[in-house]
Amino acid sequence: MAGAAATAAVGGGTAAAARKAPAAEAAKPNILLINTDDQRWDTMRVMPKTMKWLQGARSFDRATVSIPSCCPSRASMLTGQYAHNTDVHRQTDGQKVHQGELLPVLLRKAGYRTAMAGKFLNSWPLDSAPPGFDHYSAMHGGYQGFKTYTDGKLEWVNAYSTTWYANKLKGWLRGFDQAGGKPWFAYYAPYSPHRPSTPEPKYADADVGKCLQSGEPDVSDKPIWLKWTKPDPAAYDEICHKMLRTLLSTDDAVDGMLSDLNSRGVLKNTIVIFTSDNGYLWGEHGRTEKFVGYLPSVRVPLLLRWDGHVTASTDHRMASSVDIMPTLLAAAGVSGGKLDGRSLLGPARTGPVLTEYWYDLKNSKVPTWAALWDGKTHYLENYDEQGKTTFRELYHTDTDPGELTNVLHGKVSDADRKLGDALRDKLATARRCTGSACP
Repeated sequence: MAGAAATAAVGGGTAAAARKAPAAEAAKPNILLINTDDQRWDTMRVMPKTMKWLQGARSFDRATVSIPSCCPSRASMLTGQYAHNTDVHRQTDGQKVHQGELLPVLLRKAGYRTAMAGKFLNSWPLDSAPPGFDHYSAMHGGYQGFKTYTDGKLEWVNAYSTTWYANKLKGWLRGFDQAGGKPWFAYYAPYSPHRPSTPEPKYADADVGKCLQSGEPDVSDKPIWLKWTKPDPAAYDEICHKMLRTLLSTDDAVDGMLSDLNSRGVLKNTIVIFTSDNGYLWGEHGRTEKFVGYLPSVRVPLLLRWDGHVTASTDHRMASSVDIMPTLLAAAGVSGGKLDGRSLLGPARTGPVLTEYWYDLKNSKVPTWAALWDGKTHYLENYDEQGKTTFRELYHTDTDPGELTNVLHGKVSDADRKLGDALRDKLATARRCTGSACP
C-alpha cells in the first residue's frame, strides 16, 4: 500500500530512504469524506449523479453508526471510538471531544492540508475554529440563508447552504492542488436532509417516488415509550418527501466536486467516502425521527471509492462509523489515535457491531439503550437512570427485517432465551470495551 511504503521510506535512516521520502509523501492519497445529516441507508436512489461517480466503489450494505444522534455520532466517527469512549454522549457535549484524537488533527500532523465545510458538532461554539483544519466554514444548520464561521470570520450567507459549502470547499481544494507537495483531507458535511428540510426551489415539487414506510399496528412487544407517539402517516409522508428533495441538491453538489477533481486529474489519487451521521424512521413502528435502536435509525449509506485499491462490490460485512477513521489512517500510512474501530481495507470483523444511546433532553423521550447487530440477530436493552435493564428485545432480522416480532416477549422458546442470555453478557462487555477488544 502507498501509505505503508511512505511510512517505511520516511522512517529509514539511510540516505537512499531520505531521497525517496518526497516521492513517497506525494503518493499518499487525498481524502474526501462526505457526511450527510440524517440520511437513511436506502436513499441513494435519489442521488444518481453521485452513484455514477461511485459505481466503482465498495458499498457496505450493513453499515451502522455508533450512536444515532448528530453530535455524538460525528464525534465518534471523527475519533474512531465508540461513544462510551469519546465523552460525547449528548447533543450538548461537543466541547468534550478529545481534540488531539480527531482525524483532521492527526492527518494535519502527518503533513496533510485540511479543510472542512458544513456542519461540525452541534454544540461546538460557532465562533470557535474546528480543531485540525487549515481552512474551515462551520455551521450549526440551515438551508436558505445561514450563519457560518469561515476562517475566523462569523458571517451571514444568503445562499443555499448545500451548494455554497460545496463551492467553498472546491475552491480550497484547488488552492491545495495548485500549491502541490502535500496531500489533502477534505470534510464536506452538508445539512441535508435534516429537518426542517427545505428543498432548493427548483426541486420543491420534484418526483422522488414513494417513501412512506409501513407502520406497526401492534407494538405490545415493544417498550412502553414507543407508544407515547401518535402515528401520523400523512405527516411522515410529507417529511420523507421533503428530506429526499434536499438530497437532489446534495447530488448536484457532490457531482460538481467530483467532476472538478476528475477534470484536474486529482480524483484518481483521492479516496472518497460517502456516509451519514445516522438514519431516520419514516413511519416504522409508528414513529419518525432517529435516536431509537431500530435499524432504520442506525443504518446509513457507506461507500468507499479508491481507484486501483478498491473494486466495485457490495460488501456484506458488519461495518460501523467507527471504522471510517481507521480505514483512512491506514490508507494514508498514518498512526495515532485510540481506535475502537478497524480498517475496512483489512479483514472483516467476525461478530456484531455495537450501537448505544444516552437519554438526551435535547432529543425525544427515548431512554438510554444499547444494542448488538450481526446482520441476522438484533439484540437491544433499555436502561433506567440507575443503569438497570428495564426492557429487552431480540429480532431475527434475517427473517424479520422490519423488527416486528420481539422473540423475548410473550412465550419465549428455549433457543431464543439462551441466545438472549448470551447476547446480554456480550453486550455488557461491549459497553465497556476499548481498542481492539471492541466488537
